[in-house]
Amino acid sequence: MSGSEGNSALDLYAGVGLFAIPMSRRFASVTAVEAGSSAVRDLEANAAGGLRVEHSRVEDYIARLDTTPDFVLADPPRAGLGKEVVAHLNRLAPPRLTIVSCDPATLARDLAALQGYGIDHLTLVDLFPQTYHIETVAHLRLN
Repeated sequence: MSGSEGNSALDLYAGVGLFAIPMSRRFASVTAVEAGSSAVRDLEANAAGGLRVEHSRVEDYIARLDTTPDFVLADPPRAGLGKEVVAHLNRLAPPRLTIVSCDPATLARDLAALQGYGIDHLTLVDLFPQTYHIETVAHLRLN
């Protein structure tokens, strides 16, 4: 997310707002999309001005979206973004995209399906030392 700012941003799989809330300080408009009811309640309690909360499955919300945000951050579950979300990201073609992934295999699958994006940089985060689990933050830019 470093260096990301602009008019509009989208936080997919927003949870309680770990990314959306700081993003709301850097973008004029941020939409946080989350399906989990308890996470949405916490997100709404945590949210400040400039942050719009959408209680929706990401697949449903992004299918309805017809404007391209300046920046998209996605922190999907272990299953990754999946074909449907990737297809809508390809349709919208946001200029900058960051994916936070807890599974290198699903990240590789999703990156291969995203059209026109190059990797600016990857950050690996070892949150679970002495295990095989690793978080990967992939910063992408539309070529």
